[in-house]
Amino acid sequence: NTDGLLIFSTQLDNAELVRMHQRGFPIVLLHRSAPKGLPIPSVRFENHLGVRQAIDHLIEVHGRRRIVFLRGDADNEDSFYREIAYREALDVHGLPFDPALVGVGGFNEMLGEAVISAMIADGIQFDAVFTGDDEAAAGVMMALRNGSLSIPEDVAVVGFDDLSSARHFNPALTTLRAPIETASYLAAHHLACLIQGDPVELVNVLPVELVLRRSCGCS
Repeated sequence: NTDGLLIFSTQLDNAELVRMHQRGFPIVLLHRSAPKGLPIPSVRFENHLGVRQAIDHLIEVHGRRRIVFLRGDADNEDSFYREIAYREALDVHGLPFDPALVGVGGFNEMLGEAVISAMIADGIQFDAVFTGDDEAAAGVMMALRNGSLSIPEDVAVVGFDDLSSARHFNPALTTLRAPIETASYLAAHHLACLIQGDPVELVNVLPVELVLRRSCGCS
């Protein structure tokens, strides 16, 4: 009993998307690309360029060499493109990719804390963490403090999203500001247009912005 659906990330599989599209049901994807060959509108963030900028900053400005990358879930598209950018930045700067520095943070505070606590307990050496999102960053910071590591002196921390709480972290969180409200508005607007039979842009990629604060070492 609905006129259309906004579908967030991986909440429906490709087969169901194909079925709904073939029925002519109006759908718009948020934080996810359409399956190949299906003209379904999508609204996403520019993950690749943003994460490249963040990792380049850690390496070039702060001299970090052992950077942890926390993944999202295995089928999360945002995480996929962020990891490509992470690996690319390491390669451009002549730094080896070390699988021991990659963990699954799941965009979750408790998982972020658990992964970093395990790395510390295992004696893995690292000097920066790209946390995947700001919620995971809170857990990462807790784990670092519990491991007697200072932020950013011992370990720099960078998040993603720039939630309203990020500037109140201790220290304030360097993060990639994503236009979350704009993405939601645009997706809803496109869905309303589809329901009314109006044309919309199929691919909508919104830029993100690196916001420098104390957690990476900037003043």
